[in-house]
Amino acid sequence: SQMNGATLEEARTYAVNTLVVMEIFYLFSVRYLRAPSLTWQGLRGTRPVLIALTVVVTLQLIFTYAPFMETFFDTRPVDFLHGAEIIGIGIALFAILEIEKSVRTWMARRNDAA
Repeated sequence: SQMNGATLEEARTYAVNTLVVMEIFYLFSVRYLRAPSLTWQGLRGTRPVLIALTVVVTLQLIFTYAPFMETFFDTRPVDFLHGAEIIGIGIALFAILEIEKSVRTWMARRNDAA
């Protein structure tokens, strides 16, 4: 991000937010190791998962946008465009994980049939 004109503080904030978003999408993908997670049940999750997700997102928003956190962690607010990019990275990770899961499942079935 710094190569694109972002300050060190902005780049740091983008990196932390990207890691958190990737972890969220990873969580939803690995909940089902042999079935697609891109189902209504898979996305809706269970109550504890949704509570944890709400807590993580709330804390991340505080980390990113609360002025006192800027003082403690030297963060900067994330604008809409960079926020969309960060979420897009999470979606891309989810897609890659789901493709990998599909390939592994297909290969396992093929080997079982042989």
